[in-house]
Amino acid sequence: MLVLITGITGSLGQRLANVALSRGLSVRGLGRNPDKLPTYLASRLESFVESTSYYDIPALEKAVTSVDAVVAAYTPHPVLDLDAQLLLLRAAERAQIKIFVASTWSRDWSNLSYGEFEHYNNHIVFEHQAATTSSTRPINIFSGLFANLLYTQYGPGAFDASGEQPELSYYGDGDTNNWPWSGQDDVAEWTIDILLHGDGVQAGEGDFFRIRSGVTTIKELASVYEQVFSVPVKVTRKGTLQDLKAELARLREEKGRAGYFEYMGEAAAVVASKGGWENTDVTLLDQFRKPTSLEEFLVEEEREGRMS
Repeated sequence: MLVLITGITGSLGQRLANVALSRGLSVRGLGRNPDKLPTYLASRLESFVESTSYYDIPALEKAVTSVDAVVAAYTPHPVLDLDAQLLLLRAAERAQIKIFVASTWSRDWSNLSYGEFEHYNNHIVFEHQAATTSSTRPINIFSGLFANLLYTQYGPGAFDASGEQPELSYYGDGDTNNWPWSGQDDVAEWTIDILLHGDGVQAGEGDFFRIRSGVTTIKELASVYEQVFSVPVKVTRKGTLQDLKAELARLREEKGRAGYFEYMGEAAAVVASKGGWENTDVTLLDQFRKPTSLEEFLVEEEREGRMS
């Protein structure tokens, strides 16, 4: 089975390629610079197709030739989420490829309304466009937040380590809201497992799949961080849920649609307050890989010098 991985030079793309190769699959890469791949991985690829941009149609046509499945592992970016994926999907259609893993790996937006969380609008539009116009049925995988985002401004509580003491903040009862998350190693393993064994995938039926390494809360994020790093974390309640909604409305008015990154945390917290991120219908794949715990993730981050 020959699998094309676009964005193969990225963090997740490389993980996906390594797992696919370990399962006996043949892997072709598509990207701008093959030199970004480590030698041990590059040497094992069936081929690497160089492209000048996401809209390099000749490169897309070459990349999908004789391929059995496409895995889109583009860097999360609004233009790549929609424009690049549509071009890739159309190339896959022309090549009569039926297995297409979309570049999703996000919190579950399947029940959100357009505009409820601006960062996922492009995913919602892509899914709708594919469902209504394409003979190829994409696979969307909801993983929750990537673990490496949990302790950043984009994670629950907008983690801030710039002061004397790390701080997490919330509104209302937000310190107990549930946030599914996944480590990238888990995501890569389970994505290839879904590609090979997911219900209807090999038949080209597409679908939504939900995976997660775990579910956390702001309280747990603080507790586990303190446990691993022996550093106390300040957890601050900034106001009521109504205060949060008012702040989000103000920011949307002030920053406009193009500035949604500046209020993405507030928008995510409002969805979380309604239980909107809780992906309860989880595809269990722990027979292939046991999920990483939050403590294990942080210990590894400390060992690699990425967090302290």
